[in-house]
Amino acid sequence: MYRREFLGTAAAAAAVAAPVDLSLQCRKDFPRAMNETYFNSAAQHPLGNHCVAGMQRYIDFLHKGPGEGRKDFWEEGFSQVKPMFAKLIHAKPSEIAFAGSTTIGENTILNGMDLRGGNVVTNDLHYTASLSNYLTRRQVQGLDVRIVKHRDWVIDLQDMERAVDSKTKLIAVSLVSSVNGHMENIKALGELAHSHKAYLFADIIQGCGSTPIDVLAMGIDFASTAMYKWLQGEHGFGFLYIKEDLVGSVVKPTEFTGHPDFNYAPWVGTPAPGPTGLINHAAGGVAAFDCGTQSVITYAAQHASFEYMAKIGVGNIRAHANRLIARLQKELPPLGYTPITPKGTESSIVTFLCKDAEAVRRKIRASKAKILLTGPNSALTVGRFGNHIRFSVSVFNNDQDINTILEVLA
Repeated sequence: MYRREFLGTAAAAAAVAAPVDLSLQCRKDFPRAMNETYFNSAAQHPLGNHCVAGMQRYIDFLHKGPGEGRKDFWEEGFSQVKPMFAKLIHAKPSEIAFAGSTTIGENTILNGMDLRGGNVVTNDLHYTASLSNYLTRRQVQGLDVRIVKHRDWVIDLQDMERAVDSKTKLIAVSLVSSVNGHMENIKALGELAHSHKAYLFADIIQGCGSTPIDVLAMGIDFASTAMYKWLQGEHGFGFLYIKEDLVGSVVKPTEFTGHPDFNYAPWVGTPAPGPTGLINHAAGGVAAFDCGTQSVITYAAQHASFEYMAKIGVGNIRAHANRLIARLQKELPPLGYTPITPKGTESSIVTFLCKDAEAVRRKIRASKAKILLTGPNSALTVGRFGNHIRFSVSVFNNDQDINTILEVLA
């Protein structure tokens, strides 16, 4: 994304000032939202009709082969997926690799960096699996890991500043916390890292697709995400961003791919001039991080979701969520639920404390509302960390969803 394109995109996003109700056009595209009151897109976004159709087209081709409008997504759309993601975060396609998951992307960065003699600074609102990653590296590798604790569910920038020193090699955070939607002051963290000749990694899975992201303007050096949350896709794979001038220098690939030429008989009738034997062509640039065969059906789904989100606009998605979250922030506290998400936070997650999570579950189960509470794909997260109720708002949610949950929790 070049500067002129970015300025045009930023201006378009800024023009979205008035609250919008995307559910008027989007709700019908997500059948699960029609069947139950669903507030858990931060765990698993319901699959849209377009997303399912993208996967079905891919399946139909594999099942039946070409014909009757069937085309091989591997040939027709797969090459477009990286540029579509790059445009979404204002990066270049040459800075995007495929990643097995958000956490695999973060591990790829850590494994490829020289962290010897240095330290990594993070905080306790980073994703829990990431914190485990760093704690394990501390135990197994002796890595100096500094975990800043939140103050009343907010990360104080000054606390992060005090943890960083001349030996810091990386600051690693979640752009948006899965715990309470807290959004990091990411630009300030980027400036903090760079002023100490360190780098900034951002886990962007809880923001990408629901919050405008510009990795260059924000000072993000590395980022990763999967597709099954705000990108409205499915489990299976994701994306890794590595700033172009850091590819292969600051971060080196630790798994290797490419292809060899067999320049000898009987592979070839007559060897080509020059070296003979097995001549290796290792993958270069960001492609060196694309080791393995990707889950193509997952990217077929994501291609359709990228097209869908592009028509809506992330700025509109943000405004839609802001309006509904403002209602929850205003109307749930009088019912005895204490917000731990600061008002005005620009994310699609809002979390409250309750006195008795099990009593809340019983109340929901006893109601006439359709709100599934079991399994990883439940419709609402209740009881996380003991007493948290987390709401995550997407394009299909509407005022009736808010009315339903307020009536149930009253």
